[in-house]
Amino acid sequence: MKAVLNVKGTKLSVVGLNIHESHVTSVQTLADDGKVITHYDNKHAYYIPENASVMDLKEALEFPNANKKIVDDLSQLLEDSRDHLKDLGEQIIQEVLVHNGLPFGDSALPNLVKEYKEHSDYIDGVESALEVVKRDNYA
Repeated sequence: MKAVLNVKGTKLSVVGLNIHESHVTSVQTLADDGKVITHYDNKHAYYIPENASVMDLKEALEFPNANKKIVDDLSQLLEDSRDHLKDLGEQIIQEVLVHNGLPFGDSALPNLVKEYKEHSDYIDGVESALEVVKRDNYA
């Protein structure tokens, strides 16, 4: 997964990340002339040299491949979930047809209906997550 650093609209290739306690403290990028430049986080860097590049690395770092993978994974999950919901709907129809005019006493219908409702709510959550990821320009 190749990270890039967005500095004022210019995307720089990241060649190194320094992380401490789950916070990125600094990153190294490769300049056009082959020099490595270190950029420091304005909140989590321990030491910032004079005249160093300082920014909010959480905002400036981008992981395009990881973000595309998130969208792809959520899209596949949504597709699979919709197929499963369709299967549950068909099982409910079959259960109703089998018990045509008979009481549903020992029927699986109540459990199927409950599972259908819960899975429908789950799909709504996955759709919402996918919308958030796409809206935040992760796709």
